[in-house]
Amino acid sequence: MTTRRKQLTEEIKAGIRTSAALLFAEKGYHSVTMREIAKAAGCSHTAIYLYYKNKVDLLQQIAIPPLEELEQRMLTQMNKLQAEPLQALLAVCVAYARFSLTNASIQTILVTSASVRVDEQEPELEVNVIRNRLFGHMMNALGHALGGESSTASSAETALNQTRILFYYVQGFVSTYTNHTEPADELLERILPIYKQGILTIIAGLQQTSRSGGS
Repeated sequence: MTTRRKQLTEEIKAGIRTSAALLFAEKGYHSVTMREIAKAAGCSHTAIYLYYKNKVDLLQQIAIPPLEELEQRMLTQMNKLQAEPLQALLAVCVAYARFSLTNASIQTILVTSASVRVDEQEPELEVNVIRNRLFGHMMNALGHALGGESSTASSAETALNQTRILFYYVQGFVSTYTNHTEPADELLERILPIYKQGILTIIAGLQQTSRSGGS
């Protein structure tokens, strides 16, 4: 394949991904058909299958690269701040918020479309393997911020539920601003202080619950 032909193929594939992402955001992942995506991208409903096997393949091609970038940012922050567990947790949560609000128009596609439970041991789709790893990084950061982790089954369940509580807050906060019209950097500068305060409040609540024997 010539360089020009390769370039054209990549342009077509990029156009299909862009059209798919816009349709997923507008109508919801499950409601969109490959025929609709092909029409929006300006190719035939049969030609689209030369580039993508199905809608799941398209979703993964859209979501995996940015999610992998987010994972690297999280790991970088955790490694850099490993001696300061609470700051590492805040940095991980800020990285998630920054990623989500920078990609606000397709945030739900990247994070939730065709998702599975966070405690699914062997997700079928690679995109869900990555999503669950991201949740795992947040769980590790939270565990260290709370003073360490235990290996018992009951404490593992507690750690999972604690991270769910944190994620519900983080995702809910992000969702509040999903349709924002401010430049992402300006929005983040304005809302990050209260976002961090909310996380600190959750940590204090989890610590108090732990001391009183709750889960």
